[in-house]
Formats: sequence, C-alpha cells, structure tokens
Amino acid sequence: MKIAILSDIHGNVPALEAVLEDLPRDPPDLCVINGDAINRGPDSLATLRMLARHLPEAIYTKGNHESWVLRCRDEAIPREGVQFETKRFAYWTLDQLGDQLTQIDKWHDNLDLQLESGAAIHVTHGSRLGNRDGIHPRVPDEQLPAKLGDKRDLFIASHTHVPMVREFEGTLVVNSGSIGSPFDRDPRAAYARLNLGMEGWRAEVTRVPYDRQATERLYEESGFLDQAGPLTRLMLRELQISRGLMGIWMRTWQPAVLDQTITLEESVSRVLAETL
Repeated sequence: MKIAILSDIHGNVPALEAVLEDLPRDPPDLCVINGDAINRGPDSLATLRMLARHLPEAIYTKGNHESWVLRCRDEAIPREGVQFETKRFAYWTLDQLGDQLTQIDKWHDNLDLQLESGAAIHVTHGSRLGNRDGIHPRVPDEQLPAKLGDKRDLFIASHTHVPMVREFEGTLVVNSGSIGSPFDRDPRAAYARLNLGMEGWRAEVTRVPYDRQATERLYEESGFLDQAGPLTRLMLRELQISRGLMGIWMRTWQPAVLDQTITLEESVSRVLAETL
C-alpha cells in the first residue's frame, strides 16, 4: 500500500504543479489532501481545479484555513474596520472560490483508515486537539499522547509547515510539511510518501524544486498583494525565506493592532524590518 500526503498548498499553483509531476515517479494507491489547500496564497481556485483534474480519487481533510474561510462565509461582520483588515486575505479567498465552498463543506475533519492488512491509520491536519494544534519536531514526548490520542500504527499530520518522521511508542508519526510555503528554511515543496511493506510502514518526505519566481509573479498578477491586505506582504516574505512570520505577527502585534495602538501597516513593516 502506497499513500501520498499533500498538504498546505495555500494556493501556490507552481509548487503544486511540480509535485503533481513528481507523483508518477512512484504512483501511490491513495492520495490524501490533508488540509490548507486554499488561502494564504494567490490562487486557491486554480489549486482546487488542478487537484480535481489530476487527482480525481483523492480524499480531502479540512485544515484551519478551510475552516477559517468557511467561517468568514458564515459570519456577518462589516467589510471595513481593523477586524476586517486582519482577515481581508481570507475574504479575498472567499470571494475567489464562490460555489467551490460547497465542496469544501464536504471535506472530512479527519480520517480513520483501516486497511485489509489490519493497519490502522489516523489522518488529521493538526492533531487530535484540533486543526490548529500541530505536531512540530520540537514537541516533547510528554505532549504527544494528548496529540495522538488512541493508538494507531500510523499517525499523519501537517499544519506546521515543518516535515517530520518520528517513532513514538509503536506509532510512526509523520508530518508532511508544506507544498506551498515550507518553514524549515528549505524552499522546495514538501510532501510525504508512505509505503506499507512486510516490515511495516516506511515514510519519506519528498522535496521538489519549483519555479518560485512564478509564484511571486502570481502574488502580483492575481491581485492578492494589492487587494488582500497588508498581511499578504508577510506571506510573500515567508515564501522567499522559507520561514514563518505570521505566527510572530500574531503573538507580537495582533493585540496592539486590534486595540488600534498601532496600525496594521506599521506592524507588518516592523516584522519585515526584523527579517532583513
């Protein structure tokens, strides 16, 4: 049994194209799109269409960004003011996707798979604690039982944008990393290949180079940078340096922005200045 896990594409079409070209090198029996296919990047609609065309049998789980865009659809806040500005990029994605959201509604929150061999697999975007609670390589062993829950042979997660293969008490724990915006200082797209053989599961995180300049052009040409708010500048910089910045902004500046003691534009400029 061969499984491919694709996650955290974030509307990065050139990165997804490169991964789709790499997949036939060792064709999987099953592909799982493990959340965050959309949002936080320039072309969510083309991403969904490309996945449907090339991987029509794939199984999908929701990530925190699918959940966020669906929540934007359902909540009623005025499209003005500081609260909206911090979410403008998600509303931009919402408007881009239109009717596609009815399909995202149907995606799984997580997956439990039982193979004919008896192997038990759990797939989730984050962890058992939610799709915003990830499993990072630095997570200490004592925190893993709560994140992994009931024992499985294989536990597959994503979300952190940092790939990982780790054994824990008889469970192979795999984080597939990110196709569209890796945060481990390696700019290549990352996805996971899993192979069940006579000796159990083997996992490999595959890295694929792609045309990052083409993605940067998409940030401009799609209107994402101009129309989706100042936070898109952080997202572009994340792409360029393969390091997470939005988390830094949220911890350091978001409360002050919401309290209006600093403008969103100024807070973004300060984070960017610290990364130069």
